[in-house]
Amino acid sequence: MTGSTEILDNQPLAKFLCGVVEGFYGIPWTTEQRKLLFQWMNYMGMTTYMYAPKDDAKHRAFWRDQYSVEEADNLTGLIEAATENNITFVYAISPGLDISFSSAKDVQCLKRKCEQVAAFGCHAFALLFDDIDPELSASDKSAFQSSACAQVSITNELFEHLGQPEFYFCPTEYCTSRAMPNLATSGYLNTVGSKLLNDIHILWTGCKVISKKITISELEEVAKVFRRPPVIWDNIHANDYDQRRMYLGPFDGRSADIIPYLRGVLTNPNCEFEANYIPLHTLGQWSRSNKNGVKKDIITENQLSPVASDIKLESECDFMTDDDINNFDSKYQPKHALKIAIADWLMELNKSRHPPKSLAVATTPLAPAVPVPNINMPAPIQAYNELETTNLPTTNVNPVDPSMMNPTTSILVNSLVDPLCSPEVSPRRESDNESEISNENEPMDCVPCAISDSINVLENISMVPNIGSADSLMQLDSQPPNASTAEDKKLARVVESVISHEDLELLISFFYLPFEYAAIPVQMLQDLHLMKQNCYLLSSNPSSDNQAQISEWWEASNRFLTTVDRVQNLIAQLKKTANQAVGYYFYPYLWDMVGVLQTCAGFVRWLGLGQITNSAGCLQMQSSYTWMTKDYRDAFLSGDQEPWCFQGGLQAEFQRMLPIASAHDLLYIRHPEVILKKSYKYRPYKLSDEAELYNICLKTCDDGADGTEVFPEHPNVIGDKLIGGMLTLNPEQCFVVEDEEGLMGYAVAALDAKTLKQREAVAWIPALREKYVKPASLPELTPAEELIQNFHNEPAPVPESVTSSFPSVIRLDVLSNRMEDCAVTKRLLASCLSGLRAQGSTGVYVELSVGDKCMLEHYRLMGFTPVNSSEQDDVVYLGRFL
Repeated sequence: MTGSTEILDNQPLAKFLCGVVEGFYGIPWTTEQRKLLFQWMNYMGMTTYMYAPKDDAKHRAFWRDQYSVEEADNLTGLIEAATENNITFVYAISPGLDISFSSAKDVQCLKRKCEQVAAFGCHAFALLFDDIDPELSASDKSAFQSSACAQVSITNELFEHLGQPEFYFCPTEYCTSRAMPNLATSGYLNTVGSKLLNDIHILWTGCKVISKKITISELEEVAKVFRRPPVIWDNIHANDYDQRRMYLGPFDGRSADIIPYLRGVLTNPNCEFEANYIPLHTLGQWSRSNKNGVKKDIITENQLSPVASDIKLESECDFMTDDDINNFDSKYQPKHALKIAIADWLMELNKSRHPPKSLAVATTPLAPAVPVPNINMPAPIQAYNELETTNLPTTNVNPVDPSMMNPTTSILVNSLVDPLCSPEVSPRRESDNESEISNENEPMDCVPCAISDSINVLENISMVPNIGSADSLMQLDSQPPNASTAEDKKLARVVESVISHEDLELLISFFYLPFEYAAIPVQMLQDLHLMKQNCYLLSSNPSSDNQAQISEWWEASNRFLTTVDRVQNLIAQLKKTANQAVGYYFYPYLWDMVGVLQTCAGFVRWLGLGQITNSAGCLQMQSSYTWMTKDYRDAFLSGDQEPWCFQGGLQAEFQRMLPIASAHDLLYIRHPEVILKKSYKYRPYKLSDEAELYNICLKTCDDGADGTEVFPEHPNVIGDKLIGGMLTLNPEQCFVVEDEEGLMGYAVAALDAKTLKQREAVAWIPALREKYVKPASLPELTPAEELIQNFHNEPAPVPESVTSSFPSVIRLDVLSNRMEDCAVTKRLLASCLSGLRAQGSTGVYVELSVGDKCMLEHYRLMGFTPVNSSEQDDVVYLGRFL
């Protein structure tokens, strides 16, 4: 067989390949998850599964090592399970990190590895050279003209050695943006296309690593270079590059009219197995929507539909909007496909499936990945990335590096034996209190140690999705493997009352697609912008001129806060579903999303107090790069940039709506390792809260511990000293946090610390002197008497060097015994700082006693640093810029 030099357009269309490539970075799926996947794929009409987990040790890093007896048994079982479900199992290997193409030993290792897998019953293979250094070694340069020649040579040799099985090749330049200098003139790709044997499929991701759209014109150009239609390795639902995002939206941005121009599509989806039901279901619908399609150049003018005649063909230009795609492509409509998939997913949620009881060892915290330099990145995106990385804490985060060379990550596993799910493995703890998590926790109570971890043991893999509604437009060739039993139907009725179709639509809308946000969160972003823009109207008396705008403001506020409550409720609903594995994987994302939304909700409630008195104050709250900034929004929606340029997804969009650009680290928080039972609410302080805040102050005043026994005779004296002045004279910048039991913490603050001190000297200190009689001079005074005596002395001024840099003052205390979620203090602080920044503050300080070691560390962890300017030996000032 020789390499082809012509595109064989006159040949009949081969069987269209549709399926899944497990090709992401991060913890691979387990054996049992893959077996369930095959059942899903069979039900959804898919044909192909490619085994290519980047961080599975023997796939990439240690590709030369053959499989042990235990690994071989598991891999054989996987291949058999795939065959039973009419799925072609493709074994992929990635030797490109360190292979020597000119080494006969390395070539022999590669052949023996694939021979071993062939002996397990595998009849399809793939050789992947993605994310490697394209430069050849010195020895290889003497044997091959280029890296393309080296890769093609070894691929052709392996293909023929294995008897010319179904075979796939992934080039190093696997998308248009990585073709050098461009697609048409790339020497690498033209060599691959001309010299790679024609029966070998070539994988391609589109115009980008993650392509918003794939069009006919692009595919025609690719096919011309490859001398064959490509197989799309589709990363549209991949989330391994951003630990705050997963994608539950439908397969989109690919008109069904491109199917005749492809050999197939393999989707590389979310790392979290349970997050992929909707993406796979909708891909299955898409692949079946144009099975007998023909290329557009064969369609006659009279065959065009009335709708198509009004819209330019996709081969002529890109669609301008998603609505154009939906209107034009009558074969497949993503929004309709989503509704069909949700109906089936509701049934899937009724199936009993549980997460593991033991956790994987993982050290990656939740933090923003470092933005990737891009020479073609427009100024708004460069400015946005610089903003996102300002003042962020240094962590050991190991995100996917989407550069031309992508080495293996630091976590390598062997998913064929699932070592990380064994009972003897215990989770690594960040907390000093090892008793916080015990083996007695219910499975759902434990969550993955990192958002991208996908470790799960499915206890009942025989439970598979049922067919959706009878009027479903997707006609499946196969029935689900198991019909619903009476027990299933009974369970379905129970679950139906817990989570509904509307609830799932809400969940999906907050984790939609990499280049598109759904309508509900977009409405929230618009509402938040409107409330920031017009909040000054609330400070004035309503008139006929502004009454309509004020009413609109309150409508937006009610709509925003109601949606936040609905999203919060999703956690409780998912926890009650029979399929607890879904909640296990979704909880970290929902926890992060809810935390950011609750912080925004606290800020919205503060805006409702009418503290911003003029439009100029509204303007200073507007960040330069948010969803409401046209240049930024257009750059996001265009798809011209890879989605990792917009780190954080919707959570980051909401964060940037808060006026605390330099304090985003307060909302980048590692998620808890257990499912939390409590929910929290952040809101402005009310006068009726005073007694409870005094009680909280007493119970936290002893370096964070209960000080009730320290001040038995005067329990309110410490509250009068620490927070009383701000609550009485400056309550408008004070915030509280409450749980189901009531208030549990506060952040009391004053915008202008100097003015507060002046007002205290006139109104607060004299009142305290009247309230507390100066104690007699005795050799020993109680702690309460010492405080009272200080009231009668002249208060020490705050050094000018402190207030000049940090004009605002704050005090934050939370009842630790009620704080189930350690992120509460940071979110409470973020709410309070948002109010201060909205009124023009540039920095905030806290005054502590030198003996408050725990509190000093507590504030340090929240971004405060010592201000070495105190002339008092017993006082320490810590400051934080805003």
